[in-house]
Amino acid sequence: MEYKTLAEVYNKLESTTLKLEKTEIISQFLSGVEKDELDRVIFLLTGDVYPGWSSSELGLSSNLMIKAISRAYGVTALEIEEGWKTLGDLGLVAEKYSVQKKQATLFSRVLTVRKVFDNLRKIGDMSGMRSQDKKLALVSELLGSVSNPFEARYLARTVIGDLRIGVAEGILRDAIAGAFFTNIYSKETLDQKVNSMTKLGLVAKYASGKMIAVDSKVDAYLLKKYEAVYTELKSSNVVVVRDVGVIGDDDLSTKKSGIDYVFFYDSSIGNETKSKIISSVEHAYNMTNDFSVVAQVARDDGISGLHKLHLTVNHPIKVMLYQKALTIEDAFDIVGKPAAIEYKYDGFRLQIHKTNEGVHLFTRRLEEVTRQFPDVVSAVSKNVSCGSFILDCEVVGVDRVTGKWLPFQKISRRIKRKYDIDEIVKEIPVTVHFFDAMMIDGKNLIDTPYSERRKLLESVVSCDEDVMVAKHIVTSQVSSAKEFYDESLSRGNEGIMMKNMSAPYKPGSRVGYGIKIKPTMDSLDLVIVGAEYGEGKRAGWFSSFNLACYDSDSGEYLTIGKLGTGIKEKVGEGTSFHELTELLKPHIIEEKGKSVTLKPTVVIEVHFEEIQKSLTYSSGFALRFPRLVRLRDDRMPEDSSSIDEISTVYGGQRGRG
Repeated sequence: MEYKTLAEVYNKLESTTLKLEKTEIISQFLSGVEKDELDRVIFLLTGDVYPGWSSSELGLSSNLMIKAISRAYGVTALEIEEGWKTLGDLGLVAEKYSVQKKQATLFSRVLTVRKVFDNLRKIGDMSGMRSQDKKLALVSELLGSVSNPFEARYLARTVIGDLRIGVAEGILRDAIAGAFFTNIYSKETLDQKVNSMTKLGLVAKYASGKMIAVDSKVDAYLLKKYEAVYTELKSSNVVVVRDVGVIGDDDLSTKKSGIDYVFFYDSSIGNETKSKIISSVEHAYNMTNDFSVVAQVARDDGISGLHKLHLTVNHPIKVMLYQKALTIEDAFDIVGKPAAIEYKYDGFRLQIHKTNEGVHLFTRRLEEVTRQFPDVVSAVSKNVSCGSFILDCEVVGVDRVTGKWLPFQKISRRIKRKYDIDEIVKEIPVTVHFFDAMMIDGKNLIDTPYSERRKLLESVVSCDEDVMVAKHIVTSQVSSAKEFYDESLSRGNEGIMMKNMSAPYKPGSRVGYGIKIKPTMDSLDLVIVGAEYGEGKRAGWFSSFNLACYDSDSGEYLTIGKLGTGIKEKVGEGTSFHELTELLKPHIIEEKGKSVTLKPTVVIEVHFEEIQKSLTYSSGFALRFPRLVRLRDDRMPEDSSSIDEISTVYGGQRGRG
């Protein structure tokens, strides 16, 4: 496949903000991709060349991209920097100079998806002496080979990790389902408006030449209500009118029936059938954390193949996330009664994997930190009695003198330490608190109810002063829950977790299966998405930071305010302007004057006085008096506070309901 074919798809995706339209664009594209190209295409649609479980990354800075554009197109770095400030996007700068290049291209062969993927994978795998020069050569080679300006735009964006096509995990999941299984619509969903058109109109726009099976009742309904659109749809497709019953797995799997779309009159049947497809794709992704594997299996083996995918030790999955609740009463309403209630430790969350080869530790950002915690490896090897496992835990620092638990800031030093490990192990010892199990002795527990997972966890963990299972109670009583909550706070914990006893483990989701309760609701985890350079004594530093929350539906980061307080002037007294600036500079993706746009990478905990409605920020909210508390380098950007969580907090302020 020529890379320009993929670049044209990128351009279509960038040209629409509609999730359903993006899904249709990708679905139609994937259905025509050759088998041996599918994995590379899936990776590149996510803007990456590594599976989700891998901590490897391209790691090229904007400065290196400037040099690559300069080398490929024969323009000075100063010209490129000026173009960047004007256009605010290195992708557009690369596109501009690919058209206006001043020297003949050194490479004349057609640029393919395989070539782009292979070069980018080489870049990500390089390290050591002269690796930057080699990376620069590989990127310059790609840029010099483009035949279409779009190619240069999206190559540059991919390399710096800012593709800007708005494809979140949910969109890619639905697109894979649409590409390799029958697309299901009911009368109600076809009626729904998508901006200026109905979903029926959207199907008509993208389903040319497809085979559609239509229930006789919905056929009559659509002819009557949408005669022009429906007639046009039927004229460009093979439409079979029949009384459509429930479609079996054999029909759904890889579209064996030859039917691309089915229109149901009965919405309950349509929704049930569609849910079966989507949930199968989502479950497969939860097992693998790799959309390329999911797409290949969906294509070749259908739903039955997706159900056979399983967890793999040392391929970390996304951890289950938890919503906040305002009160214990609210939490009971969400998780049900009785509920399991656990201490909420102020530690560092780790996902611990074990095989016959040994124990490996991964952060919630999926970074391996086995080397930084030899004491944890030793304690877990001694205290967990099963052959292979994947367990969820919180690691808490301990004061060597008092024996009391230390706050998160202390243990975060251990994550960052790469040298003198033995020294810091003695300085900051830790305890391991297991609270969930995803696999034990090779058995997948993702779909097992929490109550059973907890029993299995307790059966394999031998508790001592270094390793234990999180303290918990099971109760239906608010009074008992409050007593346990007070006890947890008195031990120096953040609060409590309340969990649904029958819930599965849901990787990467805040779905109401578990709730966290802390004594104050004035704290959020937010992503820094922009900044401004300061003046005077802060010249050269970022001094004002744009904050954003996460919208899991769209995969976008929605702005919610600016922050400039809680940051220290001097290094060593806490999180400083200098430290934040150095941390954020490699993630600049746009620069205009003193303002920069940043790739959503760095998460911080923020205190605030109040959440207010606002037309200024894309979230629709603004924080009053936000103040930095600490860096949350244990958080992935998509783990930051969600727009739904912020709406809940806003509604609970000062008696709002």
